[in-house]
Amino acid sequence: MRIVEATGSSRRGWSDAVTDAVRSARGDAPRAVVAEVSRLWADLDARGAIRQYRAAVKVAYPQALVPPRGSR
Repeated sequence: MRIVEATGSSRRGWSDAVTDAVRSARGDAPRAVVAEVSRLWADLDARGAIRQYRAAVKVAYPQALVPPRGSR
């Protein structure tokens, strides 16, 4: 298994921010099998209301094992 880290954001909620982070990891982890939420935070406006939800995740995906060159 390999792991990549990604961040995502949403104006709608934490779940959408996590989904955005997993989608943004697709380039590095095309066959993601698990995502671990490592951090949630929010950007606030001047009145203290949430303006943007944000999430940091670690995404794991399988990677084929390839023997090193010249190991035959």
